[in-house]
Amino acid sequence: MEKITVLIADDHQMARQALVFVINNDGRFHVIAECKSGEEAIEKSRQLQPAIVIMDINLPGYDGIEATGQIRELSPGSKILGISMHTQPSYAQSIMKKGALGYITKNSPRDEILKAILEVYEGRKYVCEEIKNILSGNHEV
Repeated sequence: MEKITVLIADDHQMARQALVFVINNDGRFHVIAECKSGEEAIEKSRQLQPAIVIMDINLPGYDGIEATGQIRELSPGSKILGISMHTQPSYAQSIMKKGALGYITKNSPRDEILKAILEVYEGRKYVCEEIKNILSGNHEV
């Protein structure tokens, strides 16, 4: 089986390295590029056409929301999964309006991250449990 190619865009090196470690340790996936800015994510997505782009919301230059719209145009086969430390549902809504299929927070556990990638890869929308709990009022303050 061919591995699902993943591009990671996050301006924090440790966050990128942690995602690379988690994703590459699952035999279904292969991280083909890492980016630390929106512009870099747009260019590498155009060049490499990854199956999945994991897009941080807060990036220097073009933020993740702006970059998502550009990537949807330049790499239409790439599916985008937003990621952020922000737990406000409005962030998930903003990036999904630009074409992302899913949204997870940086609090999401490994298994949920991998599940989200697979759901988005299959063309299904995915919102992490943390955001769902906030929307339903079942969260801890």
